[in-house]
Amino acid sequence: MNKFLKYTAIFCGLTLGLASCVQDLNTTPIDKNSTTAFNQDAVFSKCYATLALTGQKGPDGAGDIDDLDEGTSSFYRLMWELNEFPTDEGWWIWNDVGLADIRVMNWNGDNALVKGLYYRFNIDIKLCNHFLANTEEATDDKTIRQRAEVRFLRALNYWYLLDMFKVAPFSITESSELPEFVERPQLYEWLVGELKELTEILPEQRLSIWRVDKYAAWLLLARTYLNAEVYTGTPAWKEAQEAAEETLKGPYKLYTNTITSADGVRYSAYQQLFMGDNHSNGAQDEALLLIYQDGVYCQSWGGSRFLVNAVRDGKMVPSGSADTWKCFRSSPEFVYKFVDQTTASSILADEYEMPVLLKDDRAIMCSHTDSNAVQVWKLSGTKSTEFYDCWSVLKFTGVKSTSAHPAKSVSSDEKFPDTDIPLLRLAEAYMIQAEAMFRQGNTAGALSIINDVIRKRANAEPLPTLDEATLCDELCREFYCEGHRRTDLIRFNRFAGPKADANGYNWEGRNNQTSSAGYKTAEEKWNWYPIPNDDKASNSNYQKLPNGDGY
Repeated sequence: MNKFLKYTAIFCGLTLGLASCVQDLNTTPIDKNSTTAFNQDAVFSKCYATLALTGQKGPDGAGDIDDLDEGTSSFYRLMWELNEFPTDEGWWIWNDVGLADIRVMNWNGDNALVKGLYYRFNIDIKLCNHFLANTEEATDDKTIRQRAEVRFLRALNYWYLLDMFKVAPFSITESSELPEFVERPQLYEWLVGELKELTEILPEQRLSIWRVDKYAAWLLLARTYLNAEVYTGTPAWKEAQEAAEETLKGPYKLYTNTITSADGVRYSAYQQLFMGDNHSNGAQDEALLLIYQDGVYCQSWGGSRFLVNAVRDGKMVPSGSADTWKCFRSSPEFVYKFVDQTTASSILADEYEMPVLLKDDRAIMCSHTDSNAVQVWKLSGTKSTEFYDCWSVLKFTGVKSTSAHPAKSVSSDEKFPDTDIPLLRLAEAYMIQAEAMFRQGNTAGALSIINDVIRKRANAEPLPTLDEATLCDELCREFYCEGHRRTDLIRFNRFAGPKADANGYNWEGRNNQTSSAGYKTAEEKWNWYPIPNDDKASNSNYQKLPNGDGY
């Protein structure tokens, strides 16, 4: 593992205790072999900064992880890619290193993105342990509060290890010893206990919109309980509902304010959650964990830049960024979550027109046109490599809702958006509450929450009935392109394994023309990622696992 941790840097300018912007990116190495100094506030800030930043110099040039393109090495981008690319939500056109096998569920322990994901989580955990080890004896209120927040960030990284890997190295101390590997039930048990304790010791109210309080711990605990059956074989629906309801007792609220500009541009409440001023337009009140982004002082290809630029070409309405990558678009299966195939084939609309046409504010898509005249979207039914083979998903934008019109929106940088990333938001607590109720037999109660809260905010018509398939689709409509989809599909037995194959769940990433069934048989092992082969070889503790990682 150590060869992937070149050095960990501290972004000293990220003053998360204040509501002000980042002012600089001065860096200080914290390798204990190169310095004896411990800058508490700097290390604390770095623990948050690693959620989207990748190294010491801004967008590139001194990354935390060796052997991986720095732009793809951030916590958020790696988590997002490996939770989105193998699913029915879309298709990444570019053939980045390691990506082709992720798209078609054919990865292994040498895959560059799998390795990057694994080492990113472990580097961030190592950094948190470093902070905790160096503040262990402190008794002042500020440090006690910081320690609780760092423990939450460590728990967050462990949650993703739990969810995305079947086994994981585990250590909550700073040590030169090789970490022991634990299996999912053991890591789940520790995580539940840790999050329960954090709900007691984290502050009642966060000190800035980019820091966490006890309600973030309640929401992560609710998410952990929701997936308990996947991790341990035993469901915890009642506990998931209770934790979600504790989350809803906090000061956060679903954002519902629609804005219409003077020249008639409508910004829905849902759309504003993912716009360039979502830290100040009111949408921040829904975010329990908002990843800081700023086009000048917080530059990274692993944050909102890739979310905004990857889905756009030069023909669309302005996005607040002058850069367009044209490398990610939706899948037909995703489009059909909002509209039937017959109707979809005749729609020409941009991201502002589409939600109105489809009567759902969450349908923030563009059906591509050639010179705004000819429909070029098509349903190929194959592993297509064309950007225009399906609609673009334009959920994230650098445009500010306070701007009169997208063309007049000004970002702080012409290429890097200011759009913060809502990693945890209150809508998830409502949907966890609804799903947990549904799983316990209270379908009417679950349907009421979805219709009266979630769909009402989206100006979508109420669902007449609720079954498992409809619930899974509603989760997709609410959380698409937020890094949820793989986890949800696995929980609903629609990703991989015998039940998924028996029901023929098929999308581009599983399509295999050589198979008589028309799609790739998805073995159960694709429900998690393998431990990188070089870590298996270098950490002798891996050999102690009775069943390895299933690969």
